[in-house]
Amino acid sequence: MTDTTAKRRYYAIAAPAVALMVLIGVGLLFFGRNDKVTIPLSVRFTNLSRELLVVGNVPVLEALVKGPSGLLEGPKELQLSHEIDLASAEPGRQFIKILPETIQVPQGASVLEVDPDSFTIGIERRVEKLVPVLPDLINEPVPGYVVSSVVASPSRIELSGPASMLEKISAVRTTPVNLAGLTASAKKKVALNLRHSPYVQPTENTLVQIEIVVEEKIIEESIITAVQGTGTNYTYEIRPDRIELILRGPEKTIKKLLQGNGIQVRVDLKGLTPGTHKRHAVIEPPLNTTLVEAKPEVFTVELHE
Repeated sequence: MTDTTAKRRYYAIAAPAVALMVLIGVGLLFFGRNDKVTIPLSVRFTNLSRELLVVGNVPVLEALVKGPSGLLEGPKELQLSHEIDLASAEPGRQFIKILPETIQVPQGASVLEVDPDSFTIGIERRVEKLVPVLPDLINEPVPGYVVSSVVASPSRIELSGPASMLEKISAVRTTPVNLAGLTASAKKKVALNLRHSPYVQPTENTLVQIEIVVEEKIIEESIITAVQGTGTNYTYEIRPDRIELILRGPEKTIKKLLQGNGIQVRVDLKGLTPGTHKRHAVIEPPLNTTLVEAKPEVFTVELHE
């Protein structure tokens, strides 16, 4: 066997062993060094009676964890969670103490301390209450239109939550219902607005249907217009020559009458001979309006040859 062949065999056997020793050394250097890090700690309450609920915020908790650097500084961030058993909890203030040794961590690591290691929560009885639903209307329909009625379905809803909070709630509003741009009746589905009562919830996850009835705005207005005579070839004079009409109807229609020539009002003079006569006026308001009053009701007419 030549020296060259022997050297090749030696390197073939020794090289993997050397590489393995290097990896072990690096691993020992990396994982063998203990380190300390502060990690957020989340808590979860378990076994609480259905008739009770937790009220109040849990403080931000942090755990000081000791362990191999490779474990604590690995590519996957270490997450800690701790369960708190409330099976024996009663209504009132509940003191919670967290012991470091009760927190589960990966093998090779340990919790040195928890900050804060104690806090207090409120335990209250869960009650139900039936309250009316109030639609929260925002903005207005198109000018000339008004909302004549708003109906919520369901009109009442059952809420569940702490007794101390529900006793202060007499009704529940919906999220905003936008009326902008409406010219006709509409139906919209919205949620309940409970953002100010985080511990209060409906017993059923129900959307509320809001039925909005939109109609033309009805106004009453006075219109003064001229009185014309018809049906005669005689010259005539009508006293007074104007009439005041009080009309009720859609705002758009009434405004058009005010901006235009008003309403045609006539006195029928057909068959009358020269002289003085008393006559009623013929008034024909638009079909979608109502004549409330006309002044005067009787006119004096003089016909001349």
